[in-house]
Amino acid sequence: MGLRDYETVLKAAADPTRVRILKILEGGEICVCQVIAIISLGQSTVSKHLFLLRAAGLIKDRRDRKWVHYSLDRGGDSPYTTRMLRILRGWLNDDPVVAKDRERAAMARAIGPIAICERNMKLPARMRPASKR
Repeated sequence: MGLRDYETVLKAAADPTRVRILKILEGGEICVCQVIAIISLGQSTVSKHLFLLRAAGLIKDRRDRKWVHYSLDRGGDSPYTTRMLRILRGWLNDDPVVAKDRERAAMARAIGPIAICERNMKLPARMRPASKR
């Protein structure tokens, strides 16, 4: 591991949108369509950010039919990625943008990728409470 690897990880983690994605993934694996719905950016923009995070070794992906799921790559080969993910876990937890992303991520996980794709990568304004039976 050399200076180039160090630079790649730090540059990937320096972008606010990519940090938002990493903070969302702290909650576990999520589909790319859910990431798009959570952060409300276009598909190509989100895909570029995910590509850079994956190239830096911070995240990994898994295909499931037509969906691509992303998660943090905590078992990566680079000591820089492992440390960055560990350090980032303690940062920005009180940030209002990160807090809102977490709320939206919980909603996206509850709805699931199929429903989000059917809704054109959009989340509802808010979740309805479960009906009483």
